[in-house]
Amino acid sequence: VYFDLENLDSLDNSQYLMIELIASIAQDESKNRSENIKWGMRHSMSQGNVILNDKNFLGYRKNSNGNLVIVEDEAETVRIIFSLLLQGYGYRKIKKHLGKHHIKTVTGKDTWSTSTIDRILSNEKYVGHVLLQKTYVEDFLTRKQIKNHGKINQYLVENNHEPIILKEMFLKVQELTAAKSLKK
Repeated sequence: VYFDLENLDSLDNSQYLMIELIASIAQDESKNRSENIKWGMRHSMSQGNVILNDKNFLGYRKNSNGNLVIVEDEAETVRIIFSLLLQGYGYRKIKKHLGKHHIKTVTGKDTWSTSTIDRILSNEKYVGHVLLQKTYVEDFLTRKQIKNHGKINQYLVENNHEPIILKEMFLKVQELTAAKSLKK
C-alpha cells in the first residue's frame, strides 16, 4: 500500500488522523515482518542449522566454507584458562596469570576481565556444541536481547565443529563453577 505523505499537514486536525492511521499500518507491517523473520530463524534452528558470530571468538575463525576452524595459538589460551580453573585458580587469579604471561585477549588487550573468563569457561562451543537461542528479542520495537530462561525453545547442536576442550574437562569445570556460585 502506498500513501502520499508529502501533502499531509500534521498540524491540520483532519489530516492528523490520517497520519496516525498510516503510522499504525506501518507499525503493524513491521511487526508482521519481524514475526515472520523470527519464525523462519526458529524453524531453521529447530532443523539444526547453525548461524554463528565468529567475531571476537577466542580460539575459532570461520573458513571460506563458513565452518568454524581452530586458531591454535588462541585455542592454547582457552586450554590454559580451563586448566588453571581445574588447578584451583579463581577467576581473579586466572586473570593475573594471563596478564603476567602477557597473554592477550581476542581483541588484543593486555588486561582480561573476570566476566570474559567466565564466558569462556561456560561456553559450550569449546566442546564442539552450539546452544541456539540463548537470547531472544521479545519486542520488535526495542530490539532488546533477553536471556532465555526457558521462555522459548533452545536447540543444542552437538558435534557442530572441532572441539578445543574435551567434554569431560568442560563438565568438570561446570561442576566446579556451579559449586562455587552456590557458596556465594
